[in-house]
Amino acid sequence: MTHSMTIELPEAVYQSLSEEAKQKGKKAEDVAAEMLALLWSDKELDDDEFEQLADLLADEFEKRLPKDAKPLSDYAMSREGIYEDHL
Repeated sequence: MTHSMTIELPEAVYQSLSEEAKQKGKKAEDVAAEMLALLWSDKELDDDEFEQLADLLADEFEKRLPKDAKPLSDYAMSREGIYEDHL
């Protein structure tokens, strides 16, 4: 059984969704339905699905970073940097 729903989206969300749909050759409504279904699904993702979701999340995160954001230093990402306050 399926249901129809009308939702209002901010322009930025709609544009992002439309771009994603265009890249996939699908309608924005279909991509939105797939994303919502994935969010509420209790099925385990296979490796390809997990990679696709991880890539999507990373891309969306990167889009929202401030333009002047700087990457963390190698030290900050090292074991010593992560645990320096726990010694």
